[in-house]
Amino acid sequence: MSLSPMLIIEPDFDHLIDLPGAGPTPCPVALDSRATGFTDLGSLQVHELGDRAAIDGETGEDEMLIVLLAGAMTVAVTGPQEDGFQLDADGDWAIYLPPHHVYRLEPLVPATVAQARARSSAASSPRAFRPLKGLLLVEEPAERLRLRLLPLEGETDASAGLDETTERLVHLTGPATVRSRTVTRNLPPGHTLALAPGESAMVTGEGEILVVAALGPPR
Repeated sequence: MSLSPMLIIEPDFDHLIDLPGAGPTPCPVALDSRATGFTDLGSLQVHELGDRAAIDGETGEDEMLIVLLAGAMTVAVTGPQEDGFQLDADGDWAIYLPPHHVYRLEPLVPATVAQARARSSAASSPRAFRPLKGLLLVEEPAERLRLRLLPLEGETDASAGLDETTERLVHLTGPATVRSRTVTRNLPPGHTLALAPGESAMVTGEGEILVVAALGPPR
């Protein structure tokens, strides 16, 4: 259901996507510019991975953020700069990948993983991020992508402090109430808000809020 200029996008828990190495994989969130109308923030996907399902992929012309929402996994990166990481609840929660790299995700237990993309002309080294006092914050070395992951506690700004002049996707892991200038909605778990530049909303509920934004292209 769309509420211009904010979109409220339902998850599709029956949606499968054929991933190299893993085959048909549950992907309840699969948003790109066709769904959002965005030009800067390329895509957001949320995958539900079994503990024997590895994902092989490549960044192409994009920079990527890979975020662990539940479970644990390893990430192997090959390309101009090679590295390896492990994501789990007690350590790193997210990985930045530059353009022109290949990656392999291997769950250690069933895992929920988000992937965000934006076109990028910069190429920094792959890097891992871990939360500080419950807040995961990703900015540099990403050229355009920005990310926040935090628990919903009381009424929370849906942008989580990110610039409201940017395109933002806001994924809600639990049930939530969303209030904007034009609407108030009670939402079951798994919904995503698409906030166009200048749009704002407030959220109350349970679980976590994942906010991804993309800066405009460098001038």
